[in-house]
Amino acid sequence: MKRIWIVCFLAAGILYACSKSNKGGGGGTTTPTGGDEELANIGNNIILPAYASLNVSVNSLDSAIVDFNAGPTADKLTAVQNLFKAAYVRWEAVSAYDYFGPAASNQPVLAGLNLFPTNTVTIEANVGSGNNNVNAFANASAKGFPALDYLLFGAGGNTLAGFASANRKAYLAAVSADIKAEVNAAAKGWSASGGNYIATFLAGTGNSVSSSLGLLINSIVQDFEITKNDRLGIPLGKQPPGQSLPVLPKELEAYYSGISAQLCLAQIKAVQNLYQGIGTAGDGKGLADYVVKANAKYGSGLLNDTLTAKFTSAVNGMSAISDPMSASIQSNSAPANAVYVTTQQLVVLLKTDMASSLGVLITFGDNDGD
Repeated sequence: MKRIWIVCFLAAGILYACSKSNKGGGGGTTTPTGGDEELANIGNNIILPAYASLNVSVNSLDSAIVDFNAGPTADKLTAVQNLFKAAYVRWEAVSAYDYFGPAASNQPVLAGLNLFPTNTVTIEANVGSGNNNVNAFANASAKGFPALDYLLFGAGGNTLAGFASANRKAYLAAVSADIKAEVNAAAKGWSASGGNYIATFLAGTGNSVSSSLGLLINSIVQDFEITKNDRLGIPLGKQPPGQSLPVLPKELEAYYSGISAQLCLAQIKAVQNLYQGIGTAGDGKGLADYVVKANAKYGSGLLNDTLTAKFTSAVNGMSAISDPMSASIQSNSAPANAVYVTTQQLVVLLKTDMASSLGVLITFGDNDGD
């Protein structure tokens, strides 16, 4: 997640920006009914387990980094790198909820943990000066998972010699500790034994701007636009719209560790599962159930059929792209371009057709023309 509008969101510490009208769809607007069933499955079997899994993962990563710094060995470094990759993949399962609830109300906001590409110049300057204040505004792009990606896999980070500097180890620890603290706070905020936002989520039925459905749809659309624009569009030279630029592999998420395709696939699958209602309890109720009950149409068919087919196409297309994606898009960008086109279509379907059919107002601002 990146670019100026995300940084402004972080600086202001607010959830949504300017309102904009929501047009389109084929089935009119229908106030969702029976929302407690859908919200119960989404909240209890999808969102809570995703936060719990990420929480365990970042705690394990931080413990491994503390142990590594205390006595660096090649085996410990490999263990840290593997735990980092596992945590980054689990991050993708919660990134769709970055823009409401504890992830947005806590400070710093959780979205700040994945501003990519990371600013390597700032990181190196911080390491050189011993500045470990990762939450200073100037360090917005020098923290979180992208910073660890660089520290552990770039600039000699894949060798013990890269961590001969006490300052580098200290910055590694500071970035990791911040990730742990922010994820722990968000997970605790959601949990019934913590801030109990899950109760607020389950009670927020209806389709108003402040309802759980309204907040959820705005959040997942915002996150999916980041997949379209930042995980795919910019590295492929497709942004701004209408431009034909060279591929920019260093703009990819997780460029240094080389798991960009894996992460993009994980994000698309996470939104697909949310739409279908697939969680720890199996195939339950999700956003698709709202769409089906609204009898939402798309062209001469059903909106749910179109969305289901597009998600399947995006997942299959992304699954066929090999990591490191930086090499894949340079040798043959056609498969990734095809996925990009599908994500463009999915953004419109989710943001315009689905939201309209459910009477949900899209309230976050963007200017990319979809």
